[in-house]
Amino acid sequence: MNRLGQTPHVLLPILCAIVMTLSSTVATGANDRPNVVFILADDLGYSDLGCTGSDFYQTPNIDTLAVDSVRFDQAYSSPTCSPSRAAIMSGKNPARLGIVGHGGLRSMAGGGDFLVSEEYTLAEALRDVGYTTCHIGKWHVGTKGVTGPQEQGFDEVIASNEFCCPGSYLYPFRDKRKQGKAVERSAVPDLEDRRPGDHLTQCLGEEAVAFLKRQKTSDKPFFLNLWHYAVHTPIQAKPEKVDKYKSLVQPDGHQRNPNYAGLVEHLDDSVGMVLRAIDDLALSENTIVIFFSDNGGEIRKGVTSNYPLRSGKTSLYEGGVRVPLFIRWPGVTRGGERCNEPVVGHDLYPTILRMVGTEGRREQNSKMDGVDITPLLRSPSAKLPSRSLHWLRYGELVHYPTYKNDREFGPCAAIRKGDWKLVERYPTPHGLEHRFELFHLRDDPNEKQNLASNYPEKLEELQRDLTNWQTEIEIPSYMQLAYPAFEKVK
Repeated sequence: MNRLGQTPHVLLPILCAIVMTLSSTVATGANDRPNVVFILADDLGYSDLGCTGSDFYQTPNIDTLAVDSVRFDQAYSSPTCSPSRAAIMSGKNPARLGIVGHGGLRSMAGGGDFLVSEEYTLAEALRDVGYTTCHIGKWHVGTKGVTGPQEQGFDEVIASNEFCCPGSYLYPFRDKRKQGKAVERSAVPDLEDRRPGDHLTQCLGEEAVAFLKRQKTSDKPFFLNLWHYAVHTPIQAKPEKVDKYKSLVQPDGHQRNPNYAGLVEHLDDSVGMVLRAIDDLALSENTIVIFFSDNGGEIRKGVTSNYPLRSGKTSLYEGGVRVPLFIRWPGVTRGGERCNEPVVGHDLYPTILRMVGTEGRREQNSKMDGVDITPLLRSPSAKLPSRSLHWLRYGELVHYPTYKNDREFGPCAAIRKGDWKLVERYPTPHGLEHRFELFHLRDDPNEKQNLASNYPEKLEELQRDLTNWQTEIEIPSYMQLAYPAFEKVK
């Protein structure tokens, strides 16, 4: 026996465990953590890519990424952009944050601060463990100087305006036809050196590539948050792309907008630039790539079609909230695999923390609605612990006139539990009635058959669960907050 009172063969496993622990500690140091490139499209519908069913739009670069990634066939977002972005940055359901429309925190009147500074964002969590953080493009969850990307954890901020969209996708990236506050807010900064003929989506790709080149010689890992304005309105593409798709339009096709098709191709070109740069700079073996969209495609005014899914942006039907999600994690994911487990945007925060080997902040984590989906990346056929997904959209005053009596896009709440989905449609002072719609998504993914009268017990169960959730997150009821505001609209 040695002086520790243990025989050498007993001591050996202990020493090995100590060595492994020390090795693990070193391996999770800042220099060894993987880089993260998060590409977020705006308003890109589930069916807007070649790999997800479009026979009109051409997206070879994103399709290739999908083939190299785990593809999530039932990935969800919020129905509009600001709630989705706040959820990604916080790991929380936007309703828990008080965002029940497109208008700010527990407010129907609007406002720019969707994500309060008290939230410990994904960017802050990565920055605090040694990441260089860069945000390029659309933000739309806070105001500059208060809750903009600089204040929410990003070291570099490029081409991020104070609005939902650009004044123009064409240089100088502002609406030259109008004047006023909205024109200034929608103008895209930091690209003054560009030239006539340049497209904003291309420029954002170039800025991303320049950032990657700067990081090539850095000894720190990086988090590149490339949040495109495309394919949100205004629907603008270079003339040569529009002409190309005009010649490809099929009169009986579901998607027939050549201007939108051109804008989708601009997005694909930009993604291709970034993916090629990752390869050319020899970063691919240590760089996670995530591609996601903030909500379903805009179907009004003939912008696009989410067929075979029902409806589109702002709706809680599948076309409004089901979106593409592809994740490539070198050394872990196997290309070409598909996952059918329902996941949602606020899952990405805890997932990224786990992927890079950090824990974040305990207080933030304890209040998250998102869950770590890395088990699905390792084994796409795996199952997550049983849970329900929830949505809550009261609406907002500024857009209310467009849906005050529109049954497809009016205010509503929804819950998905297993294959069942309940949509509660709220009444409006201008004609919409309170009603419930119950769908079985496995048998009816198009949500054509309302089963509310066929399965009263299931209807009651989901109604109860939805009500209990709204009570748990302490959100004012629709009849308290939204209906009185809508009554004042003439």
